[in-house]
Amino acid sequence: MAMRALSASALILAIASFSGTTANAQPAAPRTGAGKSKATAPVTAGSISGSYAGTATVPLGDSTIVVPVSYVFTGTAPAITGTAMVPGQGSGTISQVVRDGAKLRFRVTAGEGKLLEHDGLVAANGSIEGLVNLDGKPVAKFKIAPGALPAKPAAPAAAKPRGRE
Repeated sequence: MAMRALSASALILAIASFSGTTANAQPAAPRTGAGKSKATAPVTAGSISGSYAGTATVPLGDSTIVVPVSYVFTGTAPAITGTAMVPGQGSGTISQVVRDGAKLRFRVTAGEGKLLEHDGLVAANGSIEGLVNLDGKPVAKFKIAPGALPAKPAAPAAAKPRGRE
């Protein structure tokens, strides 16, 4: 199934109205070592509650952008809700979460009331991969796994000028 090319304004809507995303946006590299964030356990047959992080890949004319995304699902079926977020850009409400075996469907409400329908498959390791649809047409691919996006590194402290001694 081919994804439709998006205008710049439609692209913003396709990423849940997260303005300011550029073609050079890249996901943060996974952390390793002591500062590693604690990942949630893989989902069980009926559970998807928890934090997920990954990327959304959006075609834009002759290029493609990849942006980091995170989803937090809360509650238990049939009342699962949550929040989807593009760091530094904005967030949207997750609703209408339906899991049928490995199939997972949910909505993210974007700015101006636009509904981004997500159709995905849950793998044995808990990762979820699928398409984001706007107005019934695919506009992006998403791939997320249990865990949170790494924290943004702190900005280095400004150098203090040396005084006379």
